[in-house]
Amino acid sequence: MKKFKYTAKNLEGKEVAGSIEARSKENVVEILQGKKLIVVKIEDDLGLSWSKLQEINVGGVPIKDKVIFMRQLATMIGAGLPLTQALEILEAQATNPLFKRTLSNVLADVQGGTGLAEAFRKNSQVFDSITLNLVEAGEQSGNLQVILERLAVELEDQKKLGEKLRSAMIYPTIILVVIVGVILLMMFVLVPAMAKIYGEFGAELPGITQFMINSSNFFVGYWWLVITVIVLIAILYKYYSDSPGGKKFLHKVLLKLPVFGVIMVKMQIAQFTRLLSLLLKSGLSIVSALELTAGSLTNVIYKQAVLDSRDEVEKGVALAIPIARSQIFPLIVSQMIAVGEESGEMDKVLEKMSQYYNEEVSVATSNLATLMEPLMLLLMGGAIAFIALAVYMPMFNLSGVIG
Repeated sequence: MKKFKYTAKNLEGKEVAGSIEARSKENVVEILQGKKLIVVKIEDDLGLSWSKLQEINVGGVPIKDKVIFMRQLATMIGAGLPLTQALEILEAQATNPLFKRTLSNVLADVQGGTGLAEAFRKNSQVFDSITLNLVEAGEQSGNLQVILERLAVELEDQKKLGEKLRSAMIYPTIILVVIVGVILLMMFVLVPAMAKIYGEFGAELPGITQFMINSSNFFVGYWWLVITVIVLIAILYKYYSDSPGGKKFLHKVLLKLPVFGVIMVKMQIAQFTRLLSLLLKSGLSIVSALELTAGSLTNVIYKQAVLDSRDEVEKGVALAIPIARSQIFPLIVSQMIAVGEESGEMDKVLEKMSQYYNEEVSVATSNLATLMEPLMLLLMGGAIAFIALAVYMPMFNLSGVIG
């Protein structure tokens, strides 16, 4: 598919311009004529423009924009509005440049006769596999409105969880930045000045003060080496963490960390139960639902456990058995899944469990913030005490030196 810029006129004679993806210029003409537009000019879209530069945004389309889009699209479809008209309205009111362009492409595809799921699939950088498969299931079952509402709830849950984690880490991050800033100020400004003053007296300095002066001399003289080592460590860490073996080891260690590991485990279980419930409720088979759920989990240990469970289920084994055998899910999870399998209400049981674990994550993140505050204050206090001792201890000996 290539990108083309076009200029055309509508039936009222008004000139319209835009860009579109198509196989060839002839294909562009067919699409525009299908929209009842008279083609004036078509050319390859190769260069950069201000609008394209605006589309370069770190992190992609915010979850908030996707939640609003899903909710409004569900409402419009439920009110009987044609899909193309609903997409036109949503594309016109979109504020994120990348999302606006994506919706414009989706609208063009739908107007050309493509299904909504397939139009979303062509923009997979914005819509994930869960969204694509759920929308496809909604189109096939005729329950697109219900599916879109469920997707909006799922995205909103993800947004709330992310906000809780970010809010829990704001205070520790600020304290760490302050500590690093103070240390850099000491190493490059205050300690060199202090060393010059104490050097004039020729007194023997305490070990803690001498250590700070030596450290300062090293940082000032070899700052380029320090930066090089930090960059190399970051590159090596990135390379190792991206490798299958490294990622597995680091994710396994992460799950065993005190406090953080417990939160990570609860997050993975909450995500597993929530997504699996949503997919099963939407009519997907248990095997497909497990595969999609595994693809959305962030921790590779849990991802592999769910994929192994999918393989077992495909052979006819009850899901509760491989989940219990994995030993990374609490016993209650496998027991509740077994109850759901026996009662035929797996989606409802999983939904109840996801609500429970979402609450657990919420409580754990709140406790994390409460726990981190005194720890960070102790860390900052320790750093300040160390600096104060290094600066003031030599002063106690100055009177003897001067005398």
